[in-house]
Amino acid sequence: MLAPSSSTPLPADTNDTRTKAPLLESNYTKTSQELIQFVTTLRSLGAQVLLDLPRIVVIGNQSAGKSSLVEAISGISVPRDAGTCTRCPMECRLAHAAEDWSCQISIRWEYDDYGELLSEVREVPFGPCLTSKADVEPTLRRAQAAILNGYDTDTFAEVISDYPQSPKRNSARASKKALAFSRNTICVDLSGPDLVDLSFVDLPGIVQNAEDAVVKLVEDLVTSYVKGNCLILVALPMSDDIENQKAARIAKLADPHGVRTIGVLTKPDTLPPGSTKRRQLWLDVLEGREHPLQHGYFCTRQPDDDQRLAGITLIEARRAETDFFRETSPWKESTCAHRFGTHNLVKSVSELLTRIISDSLPKLLAEVATQLANTHKQLAALPPAVATEPSAFVLDLVTKFQSDVAELVEGSPRHKELTQSNKEAYIAFKQAILDSAPTFVPYESVEKAPKSLQKKNRYAQVADEDMAAKDGRKCMYLSDVRRHIEAAVTRELPNNIPYPAKRSLIQDFQKSWGTHMMRCFERVQANFKNLLGELIRERFERFHHLKGIVGPTVMEQVHMYALETEGRVKTILEYESAQPFTQNTHYLGDKRAKQLSMYKQARAYSKRLAAENGQLVDHESEDEEDEMWRVGEDELSGKKAEFSFSAPRPPKMLTTKEQESLKTALSELVKLGYPVSEDDLGKLNKTDEFEEEMEVMAEVRAYFQVSYKRIIDYVPLAIDRHLLYALSEALQGVLIEKLGLGSAQADARCAAYIAEDPHVVAERSELLAKRTKLEKVQKALFNFGL
Repeated sequence: MLAPSSSTPLPADTNDTRTKAPLLESNYTKTSQELIQFVTTLRSLGAQVLLDLPRIVVIGNQSAGKSSLVEAISGISVPRDAGTCTRCPMECRLAHAAEDWSCQISIRWEYDDYGELLSEVREVPFGPCLTSKADVEPTLRRAQAAILNGYDTDTFAEVISDYPQSPKRNSARASKKALAFSRNTICVDLSGPDLVDLSFVDLPGIVQNAEDAVVKLVEDLVTSYVKGNCLILVALPMSDDIENQKAARIAKLADPHGVRTIGVLTKPDTLPPGSTKRRQLWLDVLEGREHPLQHGYFCTRQPDDDQRLAGITLIEARRAETDFFRETSPWKESTCAHRFGTHNLVKSVSELLTRIISDSLPKLLAEVATQLANTHKQLAALPPAVATEPSAFVLDLVTKFQSDVAELVEGSPRHKELTQSNKEAYIAFKQAILDSAPTFVPYESVEKAPKSLQKKNRYAQVADEDMAAKDGRKCMYLSDVRRHIEAAVTRELPNNIPYPAKRSLIQDFQKSWGTHMMRCFERVQANFKNLLGELIRERFERFHHLKGIVGPTVMEQVHMYALETEGRVKTILEYESAQPFTQNTHYLGDKRAKQLSMYKQARAYSKRLAAENGQLVDHESEDEEDEMWRVGEDELSGKKAEFSFSAPRPPKMLTTKEQESLKTALSELVKLGYPVSEDDLGKLNKTDEFEEEMEVMAEVRAYFQVSYKRIIDYVPLAIDRHLLYALSEALQGVLIEKLGLGSAQADARCAAYIAEDPHVVAERSELLAKRTKLEKVQKALFNFGL
């Protein structure tokens, strides 16, 4: 047991001013009064909701003498009835003052009828300041009735004790049942020359013989108050064993080590004569030998009912208490005389409360700073509240959204996802069209083709492209092309290739273009929709009603422009599929000539190898095929090779002297008026038996490159222009019209559009109220000198 810092002998008369003067006039008293009043100020600001404020809580079982103890400490009479009388917390705030005694009763509204915290704590005076102690008890009854029945603030003074029939009852609660208990608090501010600076909360008595709901409600209320930085003042009547008292068990659960609990033994005069053993047991408790507590126990004796009815005064009660402990065994023999009497209890508790408050204030300041920083962070994470005119706010949202879409389509650094994903789609489309190139092989059949073609079909490639076509497509050999031409012959003259033969080959490579085109278009459209959805969520997520209109409207516009764009790209394909056509004859002719030259070179080279080496064509090595392809590819791409396969012999067959002779011969022919180049010498070779087939192959392959280059540009351009840019340019006007921003009811409609999610509104309101409360508490702490 921790003894008090000083041991003051029990005075003969607690009304003797000589025994009070050292406490009431010391510097400690002034500091104590300031600290206790400051905590009261913090509590009136609602700080107890956010911070663990130092406090004293008086608890006890029903009929434990708790009301008598409260009356003895405060000097006022509190309501007394059979059963539970106190049905809400009562905070008594005592202050020593030189002026005459006065009492102001107020109600601190912290909770609504459903037990939910109010956004703002209000402490409202209940009637005028009282100067007669006789007026306190009836005013307390009316204040409690006002709390339990939800009276309007301006009718407090007119509430009568028979409150269920009060004509001033709040109409909103007229049809509701009065609350059994409330967490809202009656505040009693007392000041006078005979009071010690002290503040405590009196809670309803703990009941055991009542409905389960009532028992639990009271216990929950008491349990919530005895947590944290709280001194628990437990009234323990000597008429019952301490082990049987529910209040003691609740205090033990909240304070297992007994560092915050002060036991107050009551009703010592109820122990019958002859109860020597019981008196000794309680003396052991009082002196710390049983159920020890750090701050120990005190014992008080209050007037009984007969004495109260007889009108015993406070001075008489304290004198009777002093006489009782001086004259009654075993109390008069106790070594702890300083623990008897109400005066010693009040003095000790006041000192202890002051010390706890003084130690707690720096911690409270740090806790306020931490909570305030967290509150600012939480508020910053929420979307800001709408502070402008609704129609202007919605218009600004729509404008910013349209700007986002424009940046998305244009491909700004902030919104580059669409252009990057579209680029991938267009490259994939280009690759797919490239892969559709006709694969003509300048060999009579697969049996007579080089074996190396089975590993790498070079004739599937397209010249002048930065990507390669995929292998594995079906090849057409010279014999296949011949059969194709023969199947198309009708009434043509000899040596005339039927036009339908060429056209059908062109249509063959264009068959898959529609599928590739739609795959590209759908990929772009899907990307566009997804990114638009992200922008909609980014701009309108907090406004569900507005988002519910903007989202479907935008997607409806995407669908509309997608249909138009689909028609446009299909028209492009129809242009390509209708009739082969180009005015780019130079490019077509150039590609045809180079393609034909490559085919002829392959034929001539293969034949010479077979003649010189006595080998069949199908035994041609892969290295020889690579050499032939390299030189032919240079020719097709326009690069100047050392020697052309169009010449009568390959380069390795001519010596340096022979090459000089060839140049001299060409020079002489030019002088004779025959402008012959080295490449033209190939025409001196005997006409190939597959000449017509190679011409068809070269022409179809050349037209593929003309058509291919057109479609890989025009399809992406059409998608960009008729879907992306068209929607971006029209979107703002469509949304303005759809939302009715130009109508007479624009403000009303926009106010409904931007009505926020109730959860967000509630969270913001709660955080703003918390911030305001914390700022007021912080200001009060700073002003107090912390």
